[in-house]
Amino acid sequence: MSLISYGYLCSDVRDTNSRFIKLDENRLRAVLRNLLELVAIDEKWYLETYSDVRAAFRQGKFSSAREHYVNSGYFEDRLPRPIKVDVDWYLETYPDVAEAIRNKKCASAQEHFEANGFKEGRQPFEGWSLITAVAKKF
Repeated sequence: MSLISYGYLCSDVRDTNSRFIKLDENRLRAVLRNLLELVAIDEKWYLETYSDVRAAFRQGKFSSAREHYVNSGYFEDRLPRPIKVDVDWYLETYPDVAEAIRNKKCASAQEHFEANGFKEGRQPFEGWSLITAVAKKF
């Protein structure tokens, strides 16, 4: 895994009166791909869950579910593996989801996370990260 310089990531245009910077998307994706190498991918589940990915894999467009996830899947908001939601924590943390379930706009916390929550940056349980606990130690 490599990490490129912060200066390289930032554009030459900076607002010195702000904490905001412009990033070139390709440069940001390169950095994220390095981090994505630390994400646990359930190869079998990933290929079974995403039929389009399975078809592309069979056509030889990539060599593994990991390759697809690192280069495309993450950027398409795909889950890398099944992720179990702590229902009580999720509904307490996201009362709007509890309200949506009461109003029958979604069936469960798990369904919400898989359909929308992950894309919205919500966590399925306290302290969760895509990067596994084992990888965080390095």
